[in-house]
Parts: sequence; C-alpha cells; structure tokens
Amino acid sequence: MAISTVTISSTVEWAKKLSFNRNSAIGNNLEPALTSANMVMQTILGPPFVWWWNTQELAFTTSPVANSAPITNIAISGGVVTVTANNTFGVGNLIIPSALANATFLNGVLLVIETVSATQFTAQVNFQNYASHADTGTATNATTQDYTIAAPAFSHIEHASVLDITKTPNNWIELEVKDNLALDSRSARPTFVGPHVEDGNGNVTFRVMPSPNAAYPVSVHVQLAAPEITSVNQTWGPMPDFMQYIYSWGFLALIWAFADDARFQIANAKFTAGLLARAEGLTEEERNIFMNNWNATTGMGPAKGQQGMQARQS
Repeated sequence: MAISTVTISSTVEWAKKLSFNRNSAIGNNLEPALTSANMVMQTILGPPFVWWWNTQELAFTTSPVANSAPITNIAISGGVVTVTANNTFGVGNLIIPSALANATFLNGVLLVIETVSATQFTAQVNFQNYASHADTGTATNATTQDYTIAAPAFSHIEHASVLDITKTPNNWIELEVKDNLALDSRSARPTFVGPHVEDGNGNVTFRVMPSPNAAYPVSVHVQLAAPEITSVNQTWGPMPDFMQYIYSWGFLALIWAFADDARFQIANAKFTAGLLARAEGLTEEERNIFMNNWNATTGMGPAKGQQGMQARQS
C-alpha cells in the first residue's frame, strides 16, 4: 500500500540547506514554497502520467428505458413554459413533450429544464405570443446517455469498459474515451464514454454514446486530481514516500529557478529523468508533450533556443 509520511516542511528545510540557508516559505503566505509544491504535485499527478496508487474505480449501469411522466397542465408566459407532471425531472435534463392536442407547437420540441419545484418544471421556449394553455400529454427524457456519480477528486479517465450482456458468455469490451460527446438518437451498445459536466459539488456526469439499448454495466477507471497544498504541515500525499527522490528534485529545481541559481538545470534534469523513468507505458509523443510543457513552465525551452542561436552565430 502506498503511504506518504514526508511533509512539505521537511522538503522546504532540505532545500534550504542546499540554498545557502535561504528560506523559501516566506511570510504569511509561505511563498514561493506552497506554489512550487503545488506545481510539482499537479505536474506529477496530471496527464500524461497515470499511477496505480492514485486511481478510483467508478461504476454505473446504463438505463435503456427513458423516464416519462404524464403532463396535466402547460402554461406559457414571457417565453417560459411551465409544465405540470406527475413526476419531476432533474435540472438540466432534456425533455420532449409529446402527444399534445392544444399546445401542438410544443409537440416533439426538445426542452432543457431550468428549474424544478414540486411537480413542475420550467424551460425556455420561443413562443412568447401564446396565451396559457391547459393540455395533457407526456414528458419524456430525451436521452439516457448521461449518468451522474459522486467523484469529488476526479481528474481524468484512464480507461473504461462496458459489459456486453447481449452475448453469451458476457464479454467486457473497452470503451473509447472522448472528452466531448454529443447526443445520439441511435440505440446500441455504447462504444464511447467521456466526462460531460460537473455540478460544483463533486458530482460528475458521464456520457456514453450511442444511447444504450440494454442495461450494460460500465466500469470507469479514473485518475484523481492533485489535492491543493495550503500548509507546509501537509504531506506529499497521495504521492508515496518512494516518490520522494522525484518530487524533492522538482521542488528544488523551482526554488533554484526563482533564485536565479545556475544549479537549477542540474536539479531539473534529475527531476525529469526520475519522473520519466518511474512512469511506465508512456509513448514517445506523451514524453515529448510533457517535456515541452515542463520546459515552457520553467523557462528551459526559450533558454535552450537562445543558447542554440548563440552557438550558431558564433
């Protein structure tokens, strides 16, 4: 089991001894130590890196049947339609009113629910000149592609699978991860999955595509986001102690960079070499993307470019 016992303050003290006794946790804000620690933590725990000790398995089962509710009344005023139904739907859901006799201009129109109260919901419409209409019909969810799960530390999907229950024996099949999926009226076993929205309270809605035609179990393996470091008394968790040789050099590299210490390149090389050696399964493209991003963050990229130009001119 991965355990973290090393505190930020111990790393600050270590860096201080190698920096002519310069303190990096200055003032009430403890800067630049806190920001440096956060930058190193976020870099190691962010894409393209994936770590077995920083994951969570999320699961849900798709619903092939859309929820529906009988409409007992419709009122339209100022471009807002208020629908009264036996059951309410969640805010943000997409609803299709249908089987309407009087308010035929709403029949089959896709509505986005804005507010929900008791047995009523409201949505914006483009029919501002119509008076109130009393009508009966049906309100039906337009999609069952979206599934909400509590995942307060979610960062990104590492991989995902769907269990095909329509075959004997049942088979797990890998889902392709996409960051932007549209609504799909097709009905089949999902082949794509991606994060759709987050409600600000730690609940993440995942979308599958196409719309499922059966109750398929879905497993989503996710990487967790880096926690915010706000105190030097915190540990480097969730990074385990065996990563100390990596994050310590990364922290020292930033501290030396801020101090214009020429030894920055030594610490930086130890950090990037150790991190890339520990990370398994990275493609050459992913390694290059990381190096380009980190060099841009630390200023190494422009510096190397300037050195190259000076060498060519000499």
